[in-house]
Amino acid sequence: MDFPPDIIAQNLTEFCICFFKNLEYSPDSPPHYYITVPINDDSSLLLCIITSQIENRVRYYHNRGSDAAISSLVKVNKGDLLFLKKESIIDCNAPVLILKKEFHKIVDPDYNCKLITRDISLQVRKKVVEAIKNSPIVKPFIKKLI
Repeated sequence: MDFPPDIIAQNLTEFCICFFKNLEYSPDSPPHYYITVPINDDSSLLLCIITSQIENRVRYYHNRGSDAAISSLVKVNKGDLLFLKKESIIDCNAPVLILKKEFHKIVDPDYNCKLITRDISLQVRKKVVEAIKNSPIVKPFIKKLI
């Protein structure tokens, strides 16, 4: 059974993976996996995108003179997240902070929003939190929410 994005958002209270097409990206951009990171604000979500476009992300930060940000790209593979088909990264430099009640505004209604798994290893969780806190790009107020 598919649930509306607002219902899903209300239940994203811990580390989990969801899958949806983000309206804030290019219309031809495909849906992506996102990891939700628990924060100390129950009314909001912190989302980091998971992408298999590793080289593009590395090049993006390198071209902007943010080589230090490359260390906040957390590599994951099928051994870490069973649903992955190839090696990917969690971009911890660009977490999206959004109110749960406004989550539906970034989810494309033409695509299903799905909760994929809550089964995320402690190792991956720690790497994500550390990468966000160590990112030279993430704003200090977001780091304090973790």
